Amino acid sequence: MNSKDRLKKILDPIPKLPGIYIMKDGKGEMLYIGKAKSLFHRVRSYFSEAADLAPRTRIFVRKVQDIKFLTTKTEQEALILESNFIKKHQPRYNVLLKDDKHYPYIRMTTQETFPRLEVVRRVKKDGATYFGPYTMVKEVRDTIRLIYKIFPLRQSNDELDGTAKRRPCLNYQMKRCLAPCAGLVTPEDYSKVVNDVVLFLKGRNTELVKSLKEKMAEASTHQRYEEAAVYRDKIDAIKTVVDKQKIISTSQVNQDVIACTSDRGWSMVQLLAVRGGKMIAEKIYKLKNLNQEDDNETLASFLKQYYADESVLPSEILLSHAVEDAELIAGWLSETKQSKVSLEVPQKGKKRDLVKMAEENARFAMRTELDKEDVATRSLEELQETLSLKKFPRVIEGFDISNISGTSAVGSMVVFENAKAEKGKYRRFKIKTVEGIDDYAMITEVMIRRYARLLDEGKPLPDLILIDGGKGHLNTGFKALESLELEGRIDLACIAKGKFRSNVETDEVFLVGKKNPVGFRESSPSRFLLQRVRDEAHRFAIDYHRKLRGKGSLSSPLEGIPGIGKKRRLMLLKEFGSIENIKNATLEDLQKLPGITQPLAEKITRAVTV
Repeated sequence: MNSKDRLKKILDPIPKLPGIYIMKDGKGEMLYIGKAKSLFHRVRSYFSEAADLAPRTRIFVRKVQDIKFLTTKTEQEALILESNFIKKHQPRYNVLLKDDKHYPYIRMTTQETFPRLEVVRRVKKDGATYFGPYTMVKEVRDTIRLIYKIFPLRQSNDELDGTAKRRPCLNYQMKRCLAPCAGLVTPEDYSKVVNDVVLFLKGRNTELVKSLKEKMAEASTHQRYEEAAVYRDKIDAIKTVVDKQKIISTSQVNQDVIACTSDRGWSMVQLLAVRGGKMIAEKIYKLKNLNQEDDNETLASFLKQYYADESVLPSEILLSHAVEDAELIAGWLSETKQSKVSLEVPQKGKKRDLVKMAEENARFAMRTELDKEDVATRSLEELQETLSLKKFPRVIEGFDISNISGTSAVGSMVVFENAKAEKGKYRRFKIKTVEGIDDYAMITEVMIRRYARLLDEGKPLPDLILIDGGKGHLNTGFKALESLELEGRIDLACIAKGKFRSNVETDEVFLVGKKNPVGFRESSPSRFLLQRVRDEAHRFAIDYHRKLRGKGSLSSPLEGIPGIGKKRRLMLLKEFGSIENIKNATLEDLQKLPGITQPLAEKITRAVTV
């Protein structure tokens, strides 16, 4: 079947319904995921001879060998499904949100009789009240510490129902808790404290100060001067916080201000979170934009991916660019929030000033990122020239073996792409075929396991392999590549400690077939890069080795004996005191314990004497 017939067979059954389409290459790898009001018309538009496609889009469309589709009832359902699929599968040609870490929030457990505070990263529909987002966990913890200083809120995590569970703690003695765990406060009185904390966290400090002043005046009128002094100190503390807060808007509307800029296949999105007129958080997000979509499409992709997991939504989202499907996205967010969320591209006034601030920050972040990329490119170009590499070393994989006295031997592999560590691609190897201390055999095992798998799965190979070790390690690595018929397809080098092992300046880099180490210029960034790869591989191997050793040292010979569970292990240790004493015990001694029969006692004796 020729490509035209094959394509016709794929396109013909596509329905005229809303949904998502998934484009795949010949190996089944997802290239692109999109949504459509009509799958029939949207998918066919990619393959029409008159299609006006961007250059990068034409490239990936030529790679398409299969198209799958999922229909939905509405276009809004398709939008939600599209954002979820993109986040899960990370297709190569979609705009991808790289930083998927969530802002921290403060969670007040208002669904409990006596609410408490905690720090969380995910907002759930669980009846609790959430405040934030905040920029950093440190900022959140500082806020909580201040709350505990001002308001007598409980700090324990107990489930409380008003009955006394224990005696009051030191916080009660210091007048920093009302001791609900000791049954010394009613839910009604405790809720008054909770209401004050809620006002504080919502930034409604003017209202809070007014309330505290009224309580201070009442206490003073009735000559409760110590109580009045407590209210006075709280008011002073809150005013100090208010003075430090930066007011950037007179509006009390909660806003997210979002701006985008793109260059060289990457996009930077700056998000400013404004709550009650105060900017409480700001963060830069880096998006992979291999398809080089314009900023409007990039911003739309960001909105769909970012807000897919956000339950605490603002009332206004101010944007630097108009976005495709703005009404659809606003409707989706409004439904999630259960109140109106508007998307706006302000042209003038204070809202426009906020957007300009975000735009300037996004451009600055992009310049900084490109400067880093330029430095990385120069170091890789120097590395290729200095080592006379056949390929530009965009992807470097570094190997190390951790083997102390022949126990728990492990191998590690780290990956650097464009001179940056890609920790999500690191791999660890527990040595399976080598007994005792034999670094060369271990290097062989690890490299063959790694690259045989890449070949089997049809995945791309690295440009450069770096082994931590000397010439022997290098020659062993070369033989491993030869056995897979990969010699000449991947550049290979090793890095060894020099004359003074504690001095990195004496490190030596060797290449296959070269007797002498490679000469680098003084303070060479390319040599520094190789040392970083080596050090990271070493660290990663040592961490894994310690983990395995730790597991081994914590395990007990009693574990794994049929008929000996946790309770019987504890009973044995409590009775005899140690494994050594169990080892020295007779079968009769063991059988004196309840549930220990003669066959079980024999199993225990065999296990502890191995």
